[in-house]
Amino acid sequence: MYLLPFPIAGGLLAWTTLYFLGFKRQKWGELILGLVAFFIAIVVQSPIQQLPLLGIGIRSNADVLARGTAFVVAVSVWLGLIAGAVQEGVKYFLVKDKSPNAGLFIGLGFGITEVFFIVGTALATALATGEPLDVPASAAVLSMVERYFVVLFHVGTGVYLAYAAQNGFGKKGLIAMIGLHALIDSLAAYYQIMESEPVLYGAELITALAALGLLYYTLPKAKSEPAEEEKVIW
Repeated sequence: MYLLPFPIAGGLLAWTTLYFLGFKRQKWGELILGLVAFFIAIVVQSPIQQLPLLGIGIRSNADVLARGTAFVVAVSVWLGLIAGAVQEGVKYFLVKDKSPNAGLFIGLGFGITEVFFIVGTALATALATGEPLDVPASAAVLSMVERYFVVLFHVGTGVYLAYAAQNGFGKKGLIAMIGLHALIDSLAAYYQIMESEPVLYGAELITALAALGLLYYTLPKAKSEPAEEEKVIW
């Protein structure tokens, strides 16, 4: 099956889920702010992750594998920790003076932008290399489910970080979200290096549980916000 429609469908299903859960009034300014937050995070994250590895001669997954299992684990943790710290740090900076409701839409904008960035990157790679984007049906469906829960995870962290800052435990909340995000992305990085399916399924399960747990805790707080529109601070 052709891969690309499936992650897009997953992201849009997450957006639709929020709509039917009561968030019908879209905050377009905050959605755009989430888009900006994603690109800020990517610009900061990539060199921090890659430059130290390049400095010790790591150019590919094969170079990581050649140094043994302990090194694979260390690289996976490094990649996951930086991803968690940068992405949640950028989100926190943008939501800390906003309401949980605004944090929801900033997180949604972040997650949806990530979906289209991943799809665009995959398409550009396929065009450059000539590799097909056809995958087994199970892999296509898994990509949809993955993006569904990842978008909801970003929504949940956006609300949680705004709520934590609003209630005086912003730094503790940030550390908690960095840790959770780092765990998920470390497992994802380990899978990408080792191509271990049990690790992939474990990462997907943790992502789903984290997303659902965050939404259960945070959505009532986002729903309690007043109806008036907030100004977007750029």
